[in-house]
Amino acid sequence: MPRINPSLAHQLPNPMFRLAALVHGRADIVHLEFGEPDFPTPDHIVRAAEDSLANERQGYGPGNGIPALRTAIAARVARVNHFAPAAEQVIVTAGGTGALFAALLCTCVPGDEVLVPDPAWAGYDGMLAAVGARTVRFPLVAETGWQPDLDALEAAITPRARVLLINSPSNPCGAVYPRETMERLVDVARRHDLWLLSDECYDEIVFEGEHVSPATLDETGRVITVGTCSKAYAMTGWRVGWAASPAALVAPMTIAVSAQVNNLPLFIQRAAEAALTGPQACVSAMAAAYRERRDLAVALLRQRGMREDAPAGAFYLLIRVGRAEDGFDGVAFAEALIRERGIAVAPGAAFGQRTSGHVRVSLASSPESLRLGIEGLLDFAGL
Repeated sequence: MPRINPSLAHQLPNPMFRLAALVHGRADIVHLEFGEPDFPTPDHIVRAAEDSLANERQGYGPGNGIPALRTAIAARVARVNHFAPAAEQVIVTAGGTGALFAALLCTCVPGDEVLVPDPAWAGYDGMLAAVGARTVRFPLVAETGWQPDLDALEAAITPRARVLLINSPSNPCGAVYPRETMERLVDVARRHDLWLLSDECYDEIVFEGEHVSPATLDETGRVITVGTCSKAYAMTGWRVGWAASPAALVAPMTIAVSAQVNNLPLFIQRAAEAALTGPQACVSAMAAAYRERRDLAVALLRQRGMREDAPAGAFYLLIRVGRAEDGFDGVAFAEALIRERGIAVAPGAAFGQRTSGHVRVSLASSPESLRLGIEGLLDFAGL
């Protein structure tokens, strides 16, 4: 039997995959498990795709994205993230996922170490396994609103470390890192000669504080900024993201992205261009709705005497329902909740050891679903 890549052959599937299979396509489920906006993609974006399909030849295009879209992304990064990459430094990717994976392919070789928050988005694990890099976790602390423990981060760095991966506003915690934290993260990366890979997919969904892009603080060309149309424009299935890359990584990143998908379909790139250059009221309207849903969810918890902090950004809420040290099995709990109550949530174990006693609720669900789901969840957990 030919050999299988050992870093993938021995990688256990994230429990989110199994839960997704249990609830996919089921209308009888209260869906609070996935970070997918329940809003439709705005009409002007859909029309741009339709116009392209009707009037443009859908052939091959540049692997790094059409020039008009890269220019639009560069302008958007200047407006939202407050630094100004050249359009040539922008690489269009298959979602933010494609940008993250390409960046890791270009900055790591097998055996290198990547510093990843605990907890963190479940998708990082598979990428790092595919690259052959070793995950080194550094803690986010619940008592500080899931901010990084910077001393513990620095203590975890070894000579094999190559990349510091951060995510603010964060999934699954909803933490927004303040400027002084970003300044120290950039300083840590500089002093230890690390690439800083900044996942900023929720940068327009901020309820308290400000979103600070570490690239605004970087004077050494080591920050790779990842963004996406998925969250702000309700375009998850369109699969459009980008990397704003340091000049030294543009050529390798372009090769890595082209090797993955060759190029995104033209009509999808036209839709993304319309999203970024067209009316932006839809973005603020959806963000305001997520704020209202966050407030509703937090109020429901506080009515039960629970004092979970309100997330400052993104659209997730962590709820503690058990203690791993008491034998609590979060995956079994989530499966039983589906089976017995018809409510789907994400088990905290999918995101890291520090949230193994939690579940994650997506605030990208309707207020009715949130009320039904959270009240049913708390009843089921006896809280």
